[in-house]
Amino acid sequence: MTDYIRFVFINKDAWRVFTPDQRQALVDHELCHFKRKSERIWNEEKKAWEDKYEPANVSDSWQIREHDVEEFSEIIQRHGLWETGIEKFAVAVREADYQMDLEDYERE
Repeated sequence: MTDYIRFVFINKDAWRVFTPDQRQALVDHELCHFKRKSERIWNEEKKAWEDKYEPANVSDSWQIREHDVEEFSEIIQRHGLWETGIEKFAVAVREADYQMDLEDYERE
């Protein structure tokens, strides 16, 4: 545990109309933005790359993580899965347990 506070701001109008599952997904999404700085180092003993994280109790050890994918649907329609991050995102979408239905779409 650290003694540092991080804030997540959520639009109250969106929160009111979201289902409990959507709220959980939104909070999970926002928390994914918090990232501890790390570097990849080679572990000679294990013969593998490892992430070495900076101390959690140092405020400068934390940063904001950007989204894995930021793209327009029109670009994907015109050019397909043209970048590795988009390909990984597409795989995750295909493997998702839940897909939005018409009610979810109309709520937006």
